[in-house]
Amino acid sequence: MELSEQEYHHFRDLIAERAGLYFDPAKQDLLTSNLLKRMEDCGLSTFTDYFQLLCSPAGTKEFDHLLNLITIPETYFFRDQAQFMALKRFVIPELLKRKSHPALPLRIWSAGCSTGEEPYTIAMILAEGIPGVVSSPTHILATDVNHAALEGARRGIYGARSVRDVPEEYLNRFFTQKGGEYHLDESIKQMVEFRHFNLVSESYPPLEISGWDIIFCRNVTIYFKPESTRRVIHNLYKSLKEGGYLFAGFSESLRYVSNEFDTVQVGGVFLYQKGAPQKRQPRKARQTRRLRRLTSPLERKPRIRSVSGKEAKETQKLCSRAKEFLEIGQPEKASELLTPYLDKSTAPESVFLLLAEIALNQGELEKAAQLCRKIIRHQPLSHGGHFLLGIVYWSWEDERRAIEAFEKVLSLKPEHALARFNLGDLYSQAGQLAKAKLEYTNAMRLLKEVPDSFDEWFAGGFSPALLIDTCLSRLRTLDSEQ
Repeated sequence: MELSEQEYHHFRDLIAERAGLYFDPAKQDLLTSNLLKRMEDCGLSTFTDYFQLLCSPAGTKEFDHLLNLITIPETYFFRDQAQFMALKRFVIPELLKRKSHPALPLRIWSAGCSTGEEPYTIAMILAEGIPGVVSSPTHILATDVNHAALEGARRGIYGARSVRDVPEEYLNRFFTQKGGEYHLDESIKQMVEFRHFNLVSESYPPLEISGWDIIFCRNVTIYFKPESTRRVIHNLYKSLKEGGYLFAGFSESLRYVSNEFDTVQVGGVFLYQKGAPQKRQPRKARQTRRLRRLTSPLERKPRIRSVSGKEAKETQKLCSRAKEFLEIGQPEKASELLTPYLDKSTAPESVFLLLAEIALNQGELEKAAQLCRKIIRHQPLSHGGHFLLGIVYWSWEDERRAIEAFEKVLSLKPEHALARFNLGDLYSQAGQLAKAKLEYTNAMRLLKEVPDSFDEWFAGGFSPALLIDTCLSRLRTLDSEQ
């Protein structure tokens, strides 16, 4: 059975309305296969009948079954180890020292916890203790919209793939291997409270889900519609205490989502902190800094029609206006301005790059990839097109192709510091520490010595000085690991 365009829109919009999850056209086949599985279990033969069931008063339980099927992302213990090292070495010690009384609990919320690997990783770090830091009572809440995932988390039994990045000392201390399974120690399981919670559709109780010191919400909002993401991030901001930290996933930049947080570099990673109101930078100042880059047009090659004179000014004006919409959280209006260029193979490269950036920040990764490939097809030497394509591959967790894309950027522009920085992160994740150290060192040298090496267009609002500090932190971490 094939899902018609109208049926696809009905199911897509219903899921988005109730759960905030957005199935773009690239995921239509995945949605269809999951619908067919549930239809078979319900004994229904048409998509129309199944949709009517979901919309009926008796459809609430069935919608939960469908949600359990479509929201089981891959996760594992110590995913993105750099963030957990920053949590252990910097964030927790800082927050404990700031507490007015040692008896006050440290409150941590893992939002979108899936099968529990993330909150249990946090619990193991706390259980191990931090040298020189006085411990405090801890409350770890883990929530998810998927009932089946929560049940699996409460059992605390995992396969080899889930524990592949667990340091040996943690594996030996907190797990018992039984056949091909790893059973988590009961003491760690008791540290985490699991609860069903829908980040999009449920209200955030002021007494239960507020006043958190730390919130982890990683690789969750990439499945939401932009307006849902903005609402969720705002609610998370309100739920944090002053000075509290939000840990987000790599592909979940808040650049176009919220200006409420301060972006800070902690232990070599970028985190979002709820600072005092007077410390937060007004959005207007941020816009001025970022829009300044648009006064210099991107390089153009013969395969994409070059523009000059009046047309060049009109293109710059168009991009500037689109950027303004993007900066104030209205990507739809930015896209509307630029969409007419999609059918023009001779449009300026800057227009296509901006469209790809809009798609990337809205979580429309397939659309962003298509735009990048179109740029590269008409302009093979476009380092911007290859760079954004590398970001897309990284968001898809396709590290091999991400590395190839960033290496292509360097073959076109060897002094591209951001590409070297990203390669350093990718090599570090892959365990190629010598290569990682080389790329961090080169990126740091370029940022200090070659002004043209810093491409503000792709910097996400970060300064060269902040990236240099991050390179230094990454190198210190790698030295300690070796």
